[in-house]
Amino acid sequence: RSCMKKTGICPKCGGTDVLRIPGGTVCLGDSSQNFVAVGLSSVPVDRYVCCCCGFSEEWLRESDLKKVKKYWAETAQ
Repeated sequence: RSCMKKTGICPKCGGTDVLRIPGGTVCLGDSSQNFVAVGLSSVPVDRYVCCCCGFSEEWLRESDLKKVKKYWAETAQ
């Protein structure tokens, strides 16, 4: 399955009008802020939105994956 992050093409409608909305790292009561808590800090979650049909995907940045896995693997136990 293809993803908009890599292809710039919507997997639902085939549209190419795709926007990246960068995630935030703090909650300011602003709905554009998107993040995953990692203890007392957080990591941003970027959104990719198809402006043709409204489909969206959310992606964590590769540089943050180890941090998220370490925290949440320990928390789940």
